[in-house]
Amino acid sequence: MTKPSTNAVRKPRTNPVRKNCATPHTCPREVRLRALAQSRLTHMLEQEQHADLDSYLRAWSWAGGDPIVLSGQENTGCYMLVAGRVRIERAVGDGKTSTVDIAVPGDIVGTLLEPRADESAWAMETTCALHLPGDALHDVVHKYPAISLAIMRLQEEKLARSRTLSLAQSSQTVQARVAGALLHLDKKLGQLRSDGSRLLQVRLRREDLAGLAGTTVESTSRALAKMKKLELIDAGREWIALLDYEELLELAGA
Repeated sequence: MTKPSTNAVRKPRTNPVRKNCATPHTCPREVRLRALAQSRLTHMLEQEQHADLDSYLRAWSWAGGDPIVLSGQENTGCYMLVAGRVRIERAVGDGKTSTVDIAVPGDIVGTLLEPRADESAWAMETTCALHLPGDALHDVVHKYPAISLAIMRLQEEKLARSRTLSLAQSSQTVQARVAGALLHLDKKLGQLRSDGSRLLQVRLRREDLAGLAGTTVESTSRALAKMKKLELIDAGREWIALLDYEELLELAGA
């Protein structure tokens, strides 16, 4: 991949991530059906099965900063994200929380298998999701066993990512872990730009990246500053663009 040129005159350092100007809303039926066709939980079902499954769902929406799920609250079901970005946080002790992921459309927010939520989810911008009530899950899985398999795969992926981060904390440098977190976000949020760079389409706080990398905000900031100096990334307030994807892969040991 060719590294974008850095010789051009730089424009003012404004955040290039597009703003979400929508207001909280519910989803029309055609939008819900499209979401079911794309969701990792239900994409394997046929079109008529999506139409039937839609009868179990309710559309909900939140403004940026609103809680979707709070850790410790009784499990009422899960949410299939249709639009927006959602910060997933986990308690790490002393009243503190750490970002463990950022959910995007198609992702599942909330738990299906536990009686209480073990993570909190916060809307980062105007967000719309489809809620599958927990008391309807038995009927849904009975009618569509493929959903049960999808739930198991999602749980396995969640555990695998947790194990990978734990291993990285004991065996990788902070810079390698930050690079790995950037690549993880790029898979979900990366947008190729005309200059060859890849913009992460999310208003990303340093705290979020630190949580994803399993390190401190200060260490994350130092790692980003070094990457920026090496022209591996470009960054400003709450935004990051990947300039040299291959070098970041090598740095992360991917």
